[in-house]
Amino acid sequence: MTRLRVSRRATVLTIVGLGASLWSGCSDRSPEALTGPLAQRQLDLDRWQDLQAVMAVHKRRSEELLRIPGVVGTAVGLRPNGKLGLKVLLARHGVTGLPSVLDGIPVTAQVTGMLVAFSDPTKRQRPAPMGFSVGHPAITAGSIGARVVDGSGNVYVLSNNHVLANSNDATIGDAELQPGPYDGGTAPADQIGTLAAFNTIDFSGGANTIDAAIALSSTTNLDNATPADDGYGVPNAAIFGDANGDGVLDDETALLGLNVQKYGRTTKLTRGQITGINATVTVCYEVFFGFCIKAARFVDQLVIEPGTFSGGGDSGSLIVTDDGNKNPVALLFAGSSTQTIANRIDLVLNRFAVHVDGGTSPPPAPVTDLAITSVTAPGSVTKGSTVNVVVTIKNVGNQGVSTPFNVSLQDGTDQVPIGSQSVAGLVAGASTTRTFGWNTASSTIGSHTLTASHTLPDDNANNNQATTAVTVNDASNVIHIGDLDGSASSNGSNWSVTVEITAHDANHNPLNGATVVGHWSQLGLTSNTCTTGDLGGNGTCVVLFPSLKRGVTFVNFTVVSVTLPGRTYDRTLNHDVDGSSNGTTVRVYRP
Repeated sequence: MTRLRVSRRATVLTIVGLGASLWSGCSDRSPEALTGPLAQRQLDLDRWQDLQAVMAVHKRRSEELLRIPGVVGTAVGLRPNGKLGLKVLLARHGVTGLPSVLDGIPVTAQVTGMLVAFSDPTKRQRPAPMGFSVGHPAITAGSIGARVVDGSGNVYVLSNNHVLANSNDATIGDAELQPGPYDGGTAPADQIGTLAAFNTIDFSGGANTIDAAIALSSTTNLDNATPADDGYGVPNAAIFGDANGDGVLDDETALLGLNVQKYGRTTKLTRGQITGINATVTVCYEVFFGFCIKAARFVDQLVIEPGTFSGGGDSGSLIVTDDGNKNPVALLFAGSSTQTIANRIDLVLNRFAVHVDGGTSPPPAPVTDLAITSVTAPGSVTKGSTVNVVVTIKNVGNQGVSTPFNVSLQDGTDQVPIGSQSVAGLVAGASTTRTFGWNTASSTIGSHTLTASHTLPDDNANNNQATTAVTVNDASNVIHIGDLDGSASSNGSNWSVTVEITAHDANHNPLNGATVVGHWSQLGLTSNTCTTGDLGGNGTCVVLFPSLKRGVTFVNFTVVSVTLPGRTYDRTLNHDVDGSSNGTTVRVYRP
């Protein structure tokens, strides 16, 4: 059995429920094996309106479809008859409640199996070729995606967050090993670089677009080509479908039906075809006895077939066009026995302000470019509360900025300025943050678009502002956690934990009938869902961790969601009347 490996903690647990069917052997097929009606089909102008209609229905209905048990993804794709439609990706056969038509658009179901984040092992080499084994010391191994370069000429390893950053649990500056730990890589002997940046994965149900990270390296340690004997060579510095050279895909629909190739540490050189675009998928990162216990939602993803295109350990591989140009297309990060899931490469590269080192890239021209890279705030708040909004500013150009400039934040929905703060300057590659307090006492009920912008004239106006959406809820309709208490008991060889949860309304009155879902920091046979009032308590319910080994000194329980018809959960209001927790996470120590 070839085994899935995501992290040392999850290795054995993950393979139990998935088996060898997820990890097919390599398939080094010729391009001719992929020719035929699908490969030759071009989206002409006559089908443009049809495609836009399908994409609109997908955007409108995707969340509804994903709520059906057994549905792991949706995408815009070509049906077996060559016509456009919606694809619904299923974890298993026998899923019920699937529509055959939605808003006049045909729906096709396809069993893909559970979509799982890839990782696995191979050998040490310097400079390390693209596709070779790499990994954070706390995981097993994934693949080197590419050698990428920033505006100042710094060289980085490009791969996935779950390969280089241990699924958010790493620290900037951590060592990266080549080969990965599973393949025998140890620090400091096999260190190829240090973690420089990663895009945080939201595991709480929010939408993700990329699973990516970069590690600072050097040309001595890192090559910019796949292996000479069985790879495709050096990728192009220019991404696919970027005619104007701005680093952004001009038309996502051009990807549908595109023939692609990749080189990864497990299945090496394989070829496939993009059969789905604009996909929304749920990807599992930890599996326990066949059940996914840690998952993340991804949007705007690419679906590639056949299933033999990738296997465990190929995570992080760069996907390029299957032609002489070898233009970067996507970053591989997950899949099943029938499909591969990948991030759009333009979203990945722009996140870190880097480009693929194609070997012929000219020295960078002087560029002054300050970017608002993120605006972070809670997804929903209760009217009357004051919310901290964090704005991140980064110098993504290759020229230092010594002139002071202002960063401002505005509520675009109510057309109200929130505030303005000064930044003294930023050297090339540096970033800083400014925190704004947004008082919602006068805000209207509903969704608000908050826009951050800076005032410095630079060479790229496209990234001078960024937005986030925050929903302001009516205080009379909110629900939150008002008490979170944990207790422990021991029977000698093991110990157990009980956590009591209390749900409150805005006036801190107990509420019955609320369903609470949480997450334990340790794996085991637990209960993590309860409904307040079910056991006779006033607004309370309990969850249990019945058996912990004595070697575990503590366990955390974190509330993930609270649902009650007619009410909106506002986690920013969570508190604990006795101060034993913050109302969201409680830590219980071994007795």
